[in-house]
Amino acid sequence: MRKTGRHTFVIDGNYFLFRTLYVLPRKSKKAEMLGTEEDANVFMRKLATDFAYQIRLFEGLIDKVVWTIDSRSWRKDFYPEAEYKGNRKQDSSINWANFSKVTEEFTQLLIKQGVIYSKVNGAEGDDLMYAWNTECLANNKSVIMFTGDRDLVQLVNQNQSNNTHTILFSPAHKKLYTYQGFSEWLTEESKEESTDLFDVLKVSSSPEAQSKKLLSSVISKKKVSVVEVDPEEFRFRKVLTGDSGDNVPPAYWYVSKPKNGKPRRYGVSEAKATSIISEFKEKHGSLSHMYLYDNGYITDLANILIRHMKAKHMSREQIISNLKSNVNLMVLSSHTIPEGILDEMFQSVESQININELVLSNVSTMKKLVAGTKYDADDNTSIKSAIFKGEKDEDSNNFSFITNKKTKGKIF
Repeated sequence: MRKTGRHTFVIDGNYFLFRTLYVLPRKSKKAEMLGTEEDANVFMRKLATDFAYQIRLFEGLIDKVVWTIDSRSWRKDFYPEAEYKGNRKQDSSINWANFSKVTEEFTQLLIKQGVIYSKVNGAEGDDLMYAWNTECLANNKSVIMFTGDRDLVQLVNQNQSNNTHTILFSPAHKKLYTYQGFSEWLTEESKEESTDLFDVLKVSSSPEAQSKKLLSSVISKKKVSVVEVDPEEFRFRKVLTGDSGDNVPPAYWYVSKPKNGKPRRYGVSEAKATSIISEFKEKHGSLSHMYLYDNGYITDLANILIRHMKAKHMSREQIISNLKSNVNLMVLSSHTIPEGILDEMFQSVESQININELVLSNVSTMKKLVAGTKYDADDNTSIKSAIFKGEKDEDSNNFSFITNKKTKGKIF
């Protein structure tokens, strides 16, 4: 029997739900999504199909599954002037009552099978994934994060003190974001010290060796690209460039108003961020996100930015203020998340981290997930549609449940 891995599978539930929604077939472009009971049935079975597929994909690597769900973000309340995610609006073509009904039923099915449900008032899924990641690594558990949100790349980590790690799987792009040195670790032979004279006769390999074998299998068979990242540099880059998807502007920006033509917005590009970070590293050595909470370092980062951008459209004080605001909005840390929400999150995680009532085989097929419910209907031909093509559908990245308001310009 295959040994179970030591990874906790932490799923971005909101991403998963909407990602699955938008691969459903539509009768016409004008038809309301989830407008009928038949649509709702198809959606439920597709959710179960996609969930089971991901469980099978990481079979042997995971032994616990966490389902994180957003609540209203504390960022909207603490920083209303920033209009955090203010560029998003609900898609009016979706029957939201049916969406809520199906997703709640699906969540209850997961809970019934032992999947850990994680939701805290005021916390986004990102915050919860940060909390689970932190606690798992501290408790000798590695983490595989499942999300399409690239902001969570900042949580990729390697805890060398207990040989655990956090990696991020983005199914939409077939990418596995890892810490620097992961590929080398993956290919090096695992060695285990033992005083057992009969170890040479054992055919079973170490848990670490099995993890490497299974991860290598996923990467090769599913043609997944491994992207090694520096999470500290990633944080600095986000603070400088902002995030158009979350309506967070760059630390410095301006609008050009040519005599002929439309106004265009400019800000800190990826290339400029690279040169700014490079100079900061030359001066201060290796990066640490702790620098982002120090007024001296922030001021120095602003000064470097001003030189590289030849900034004349915004004051130094405003740039410093923007840097601090971007840190608070985008960096996942105990220094940014409000203490009350932070405490509630970690209390919630600590109360559940040692619970493992999940039997993976019970969530590894759609049939088992929906067994005993009205969605378990083999003879429903309307449900036997082309959407159940397994992994082909897993590559979809249509995240258009949110419509961004059009903005003019190159950066945001």
